[in-house]
Amino acid sequence: MIFLLLFPVLVLGEIQLQSNVSSNVTFEDNESFQEQENLHVFRHCNESLLEQVSYVICWNQFDSEMKNINKELWCEWDQVIRPYNELTKCIESLTTYLGCYFPNQVVQDFFIQIHSSFFQACPEEEQLFPDAPSGVVLTLTLIPVSLIPILVFLVVWKSKICD
Repeated sequence: MIFLLLFPVLVLGEIQLQSNVSSNVTFEDNESFQEQENLHVFRHCNESLLEQVSYVICWNQFDSEMKNINKELWCEWDQVIRPYNELTKCIESLTTYLGCYFPNQVVQDFFIQIHSSFFQACPEEEQLFPDAPSGVVLTLTLIPVSLIPILVFLVVWKSKICD
């Protein structure tokens, strides 16, 4: 009896749910990818132009900023974060202006070239804690391991005395 009363509510709820789901779905055909906010005309990515212009504008700007920093400080993140951030903004703006995805293969190759030119000598990661000398590691490992058999012997010996 309750099922008969609730059946219309369940059916109407299912119909309403399906209409909500289908109205919120966006298909690729209906969406304009990479549409510029201020431009109404869709541009296609010109990767060769992006490659040329990125080296002329962004590379030269970054190069001049890095020349103002002592080469010994190029691996210090505090020293290069501002020019590197400006480089990233420059290449991202340029990529967006030319109607390309960011990041893309040209941008990736550009940053690989930047890293190989300016940061080749930098370590990949800073070691926060250097490795301990092998003698210290060996001593700190052997002491607890050698105590285990002694403690087992004492437990067995104590249990025999108590029995």
